[in-house]
Amino acid sequence: MGVWLINLRIFMFLMISFFYYWRILDSDVLLKGVVIVAAVGFMLNHYLLFHNESSANKLWVIYLDGLLSFGLGFLFPNSTLYLILVGVVAVTLFIVVAESKRHRIYGLLFVLLWLMVMAATYLQTGELDFLDNLMSISFVAFSAVVGNLIRRLIEASEVMNEQFLQLNVAHEELSVAHQQLQSYSHQVEEAAKIRERNRIAREIHDTVGHKMTALFVQMELANELIKYDLDKAKETMGVCMDLAQGALEEMRFSVRALKEEEETAFLPSVHRLLDGFYQSTGLQSTLELRGNPSNIQIALQLTIIRLIQESLTNAKRHGEASETSIKLDCLPEKIRIEIEDNGKGASEIIPGIGLKNMKDRTAEMGGELLYESVGNKGFRIFVEFPLAEKRWAIGGTS
Repeated sequence: MGVWLINLRIFMFLMISFFYYWRILDSDVLLKGVVIVAAVGFMLNHYLLFHNESSANKLWVIYLDGLLSFGLGFLFPNSTLYLILVGVVAVTLFIVVAESKRHRIYGLLFVLLWLMVMAATYLQTGELDFLDNLMSISFVAFSAVVGNLIRRLIEASEVMNEQFLQLNVAHEELSVAHQQLQSYSHQVEEAAKIRERNRIAREIHDTVGHKMTALFVQMELANELIKYDLDKAKETMGVCMDLAQGALEEMRFSVRALKEEEETAFLPSVHRLLDGFYQSTGLQSTLELRGNPSNIQIALQLTIIRLIQESLTNAKRHGEASETSIKLDCLPEKIRIEIEDNGKGASEIIPGIGLKNMKDRTAEMGGELLYESVGNKGFRIFVEFPLAEKRWAIGGTS
């Protein structure tokens, strides 16, 4: 209950008590004393009502205020001012007490006491102003309605305040969760980069290191052959040139993959990759995109870029292809990739380091990779990543 309403309540009690006191003759000291006692009782009850947390105690205090109000009605039979006090009590009751059962009990008591006051008035004065009583009763009923509305407004305000506090707490928790999610996303991205760099480092060791070892052996052989067979030495030097060229291309591809990209957007990265292969190897590529690539998470973007890079490398190195076709479908529930080249293909596919790395990388992201090839008809790769649901296949043939 607001402070202004509390102050108005005690003001009404004291004001009506003063009116009653003012109308008493100076000779009637006892009646003046009774009115003073009633006024003190109103103030004491007012203090107890708003300094007591017990609902049951508050209800008894309100009943006592009602009895004091009706008591003034019995003492002053010619006045209906007591019903104004009863109206204030009704407002208080309907604000403090929410149970309709209590309201009905109060209503019944009010009707009984009111009838008793009117009966006493008629017996003492022989007169009864029914219209005056009816107007005062209307005020009491109106007070009860106002009290009920005020209580509902107070309850609604408390509910809104509680919901506002809960909303603030939920907002803070959501902000913390968002920060944690961003931190986790950065960690996943960094882990994906580190994993990719480790893979490329192993690939350099397995491919470039192998070629450099073979190159060293061929150079030693050429150094010996140059003393006895110049033609054989020249042929061996040609092999050395091929090995050196292959190792150089491997190093270029690996360095390009390890290089920190300033532009992190997915499509620009794919365009630079295709353009880089064309500039260094002459391999032409076409890219067909359907759907919105923004649905692809960062870690998966890096995986797709590496799959395309590995496919281009295999197409040029093993298939001697001159053209590749890349189709990327970005669907709401999955990402589908198809890569096809016009290389020489193979009647029997023996997975090497490149294909095994591609399958491992795809499996890490819950995807599936398939490939097919026919002699002189190129090589084709199918990759699919589910976005809503991840699937890992354990066991079976590779």
